Amino acid sequence: MSHVPVTGDEGRSDMGEVVDPSTPADPGSPSVIGSASEPDGRTLLIDELRQELEDTNRGLIALHTELEAARAGEARLAAIVASSDDAMLAVDADGLVQTWNPGARRLLGRGELEVVGRPVQHLMSQGAFDAYRSAVEQIRARQHAEPHQSRWRRADGGEVDVAVTVSAMRDAGGELIGFCTVARDITQQLAAQAELAAARADRVVTDERERIARDLHDMVIQRVFGAGLVLQSIAARDVQAGPAARITAVIDELDSTIKELRNTIFELNRPTQKAVSLRAQVLGETTAAEGRLGFAPAVEFHGPVDATVPDETAVHLLAALREALSNVGRHAGASAVQVTVRAAEDLLLEVVDNGRGIGTPTRSSGLTNLRRRAERFGGTFEVTGRAEGGTRVSWRIPVTAGGPSRTS
Repeated sequence: MSHVPVTGDEGRSDMGEVVDPSTPADPGSPSVIGSASEPDGRTLLIDELRQELEDTNRGLIALHTELEAARAGEARLAAIVASSDDAMLAVDADGLVQTWNPGARRLLGRGELEVVGRPVQHLMSQGAFDAYRSAVEQIRARQHAEPHQSRWRRADGGEVDVAVTVSAMRDAGGELIGFCTVARDITQQLAAQAELAAARADRVVTDERERIARDLHDMVIQRVFGAGLVLQSIAARDVQAGPAARITAVIDELDSTIKELRNTIFELNRPTQKAVSLRAQVLGETTAAEGRLGFAPAVEFHGPVDATVPDETAVHLLAALREALSNVGRHAGASAVQVTVRAAEDLLLEVVDNGRGIGTPTRSSGLTNLRRRAERFGGTFEVTGRAEGGTRVSWRIPVTAGGPSRTS
C-alpha cells in the first residue's frame, strides 16, 4: 500500500486532514473572508488619513492668509504712525513713555532716546499734566476720555498748543496695559480763531459806529437844529434886550454843538487807520460773506502768508476772494465752503464748495475778472468740477509779484 508524501504542514487542514493544495477553497471559509477584508480596511484608513491631511493643509493655508493679512495691517499701521505729523506715543500703565514717533520728534524737538522710558509728565507743565491725568483716570474707570487742549513743552523750553487724545491699550484678555496718546499741533488753528474773533469784533465795532453816526445825524442834530429854529423865532419877536441876548447866545451854542456833532459823525464814518494782517483781512472777507452764503466759510492758512505777500498782490488776492465767494452765493447753492490761502513759491487761493457744480455758465464776467487778475502777475486760474459735487476755484500767482511785502 503506497502513501502520498507530505512536506511540513502543506496540505494539512486544521483538523489534521490532508488537503490537496490544488483543490479550490470554499469561498465561505474564514481564511478566505479574512484575506479579502484586509485590503479594504487599509484603503479606508488611507482615505481617512488623506482627508485629515487635506483638512490640515487647508487650515494651514487659511492660517497663513490670516497671518499675512495681520502683518500687512501692522505694516500699514506702522506706516501711518511713522508718517503722521501728529505726536503719537504709547504710555504704559505706570506713566512711562514706551514709543516715540517721528511726528513727536518734529513737534517737540526731542529724540527717542531722550523720552522713551521716562515719565510722560516731563513733557508738560503741571496744569497740562493734571488734564492728562484726568483723561487717564476716566479710561481706568472704563469711561470715554474727551480730547482736550493743552500746552506741551518743547526741548528748547518753549511751549506748543496741542489737542490731546488719550485712549486705552488693552491685551487680548481685555486688561489695561497702557494708553495711546496723540498730540496734534493747533497753533495755526488757534491763531486763525483769534484773528477771526478779532475780525468779527472789529465788524461789530464798525457797525456800532455807523449806527451811532446815523442816530446822531438823523435824530440828535435834527432836534438840536429844530430847537435853534424855535429860539430864533422867539428872538425875532418883541423881546426885551436882556432875554434876547441870552437867547442869541444859546442859539450860537447850539450852532457850535451841531458843528461838533457833524465832526464826530465824520470821524465815526472814517475807517480806523491801523496795520491789518492779510490773514485778518481774509477772515474779514469771509465774515462779510456769511450774510450772502447763509453760513460761515471754513478758512485755512499755510505758510508765511503775512510776511511774504506784497501789498499790491494782497489787494488782488482779496478781490479774487470776494469775487469767488460772490459767485458761490449767487450760483452754487452750497451749504459749505472751504477757503485755503497758501504762501510758498506761489501764492494760492483756493475756494471749494459743495454746491451744484460749475455746469455751463451763461455769464463769464466774474470768471474773466479772476483770470485777468491772475494773468496780470503771470499766474493761472482754474475752475473745475468735483467728483463728489461742487466746484473748485484755484487762483495762483508768483508770491514775489507786486511791490514790497506787507507788515502785520
